[in-house]
Amino acid sequence: MKPRTWFAPRLPMRRARPVTMMRTLSAPQPAEGSALFVAQFTAYVLLMGLAYTAQAGLIKALGNVYAVVIFGLVAFAWATRRYPPSSWSTAVVLSYVVYLTGITCSVVVNPDHIDWGDLVKISLVPAFMIFGAAFERGRAARGEPVLWHRKDVRVMLVLLIAVPLATWGAQLLQSGFEIDGIRETSIFANRNNAAVYAVTVLALVAAILGRPVRSLILFMAAGVMFGTLGVLLAVVIALALTVARPRELLVLALLIAAAGAGYMIWPEEKPFVRFTPVIDSIRYIVDGRIKLHSTTFGELVLLLKTQDLSFVFRLKHWVDLMAVWSAADAYHWLFGFGVGSSVRESDLRMVPHNDYLRLLFEFGLVTLAAFVAMLALVFVRLGRRWETVPLLAVAIYLFSENLVTNYTAMAFFFFSAGVLAERVARERAAAGRQ
Repeated sequence: MKPRTWFAPRLPMRRARPVTMMRTLSAPQPAEGSALFVAQFTAYVLLMGLAYTAQAGLIKALGNVYAVVIFGLVAFAWATRRYPPSSWSTAVVLSYVVYLTGITCSVVVNPDHIDWGDLVKISLVPAFMIFGAAFERGRAARGEPVLWHRKDVRVMLVLLIAVPLATWGAQLLQSGFEIDGIRETSIFANRNNAAVYAVTVLALVAAILGRPVRSLILFMAAGVMFGTLGVLLAVVIALALTVARPRELLVLALLIAAAGAGYMIWPEEKPFVRFTPVIDSIRYIVDGRIKLHSTTFGELVLLLKTQDLSFVFRLKHWVDLMAVWSAADAYHWLFGFGVGSSVRESDLRMVPHNDYLRLLFEFGLVTLAAFVAMLALVFVRLGRRWETVPLLAVAIYLFSENLVTNYTAMAFFFFSAGVLAERVARERAAAGRQ
């Protein structure tokens, strides 16, 4: 063995660091929090795609449990990091605290017949706005790139789009390609919820991509691909209120004119056949032949000569619920009749197809005001931009559909809202300093 010379000092041996354990226990970085959100929901969509394709109730039940696990994981990633302060985010947190307070008081005042599944979804999902905003602030503060630079996130985004479409394709194949031949649409309860998912995916794409989706065609395609007129109308209104310049307004006007011409030429063909009951309902309400308080559904079928009463059904249901709410005690005005009460207390025994009204009826003015405040904070911060389009379309569609319990779509909605609002505000501030 060669002797060690005097000028060759013994180097201290470096102890091996428990890298795996340290990385496991360390708090996720801000960018990792956003990637975690995308990864977990990709796994969830894959799981639900398998469940709905195989019609496996056990897998669906496992998916419902996993949805709560996702919230816990993302909440942990948020809670174990420090983020730069933001007065806007503080206002969102305060609004969410008031929102939860109203829901808690509603449960205390109305402890019977609690639908725990809906309660968990309605209570937790808006928190994703807080998480998304914090992750975006942390990413910007650390100078990290947007998620689009990660190949794994791009793959997951493709899966978030492809899996629901493939699941829907399998269902259409089984039903003989009859859109109305199946109640469930892809991994969602119906076509309306599937269409809203398509719109919120565009918001998530903007959050991941780092720039808005500036395509009238994509937004219109998301509105029409599942054959839902309500979503299409919400998208058109959102486009008109936010980014429509003369060129876009001209295109929208041409589309509306084409729809009108199609109805005049083919009034009995899909989708134009659905226009007639809406037009007749409005006409009969104005001239007094339809009285929303007293006209029965049997009379409506005879008067309108159709069983497609989706439009007038909503109006009648809303009038009935508001009559019950307005005749109630003051504490019901403040905290509602409890989760699920819009079904129990209404003549139709159905949810109201208006989530703002549902929040008012089931949880009261306190909860509704806090929910609206969270949305208002986002839209004031975003302004009239392309980033606003998918978010505003969903906010508009909340007036005519049951979406607050659509866990995946609403999680995408609130998370993307938080990310985009923070990003747009930072870009404006940077532009103002130049």
